[in-house]
Amino acid sequence: MPEILEAYCPECGDLTTHILLRGGSNHVVRCRDCKTIHTITPGRERSCRLRVVVSRGETTRRCTITRRVGEEICMGDEFVVEGVDGEPRIVRVTSIESHERRVRCAEVGEIDTVWARDVSSVLLKISLNLGAVTKPIKYMVPGEKELVIGREERYKNIVYVVNKIKLRDGGFAWRKGRKVFAKDVKRVFASLATDKPRQQRTHPEKSL
Repeated sequence: MPEILEAYCPECGDLTTHILLRGGSNHVVRCRDCKTIHTITPGRERSCRLRVVVSRGETTRRCTITRRVGEEICMGDEFVVEGVDGEPRIVRVTSIESHERRVRCAEVGEIDTVWARDVSSVLLKISLNLGAVTKPIKYMVPGEKELVIGREERYKNIVYVVNKIKLRDGGFAWRKGRKVFAKDVKRVFASLATDKPRQQRTHPEKSL
């Protein structure tokens, strides 16, 4: 019978059951959940649970994740947590508290709380220019959806053109063809798409 042990799996990002493939100063093990093969150092592999506060729109919730002690976590990092519906959700780190101070990066074991934003799906905010007025539009899209400057998008019966994007980091994207993930968008500035006039075909007169 193969030896079974509990260890931190870097692929699963949690403590899982492993099968010992080869012993020694560095054990070679295989995770039973994801089948990843990796090495561990007996007696040195330690992990701890991190408290994570996840925001989604106007709501927040608390959850925990397991990470290897000494692993560095920084603002902007993304990882997977279990959603309220039991489905995996991708979150992005927005703030880290270590020893009652806000820091950009810290090692697991020195972190008190991690704040993160759910980016699996995000609320896309559009400012649609209608000439004399600007119409605000909001709707949910996948965080990985690409928005392209100059490309048409559709919401219900509205077709609009993406003219400029305000980024969450404070900058702007405006060059035609620039691609931005929805999870990185603060606001989209757009105008109504107009049909290009069709060119009338002309038929040369037949020679008699």
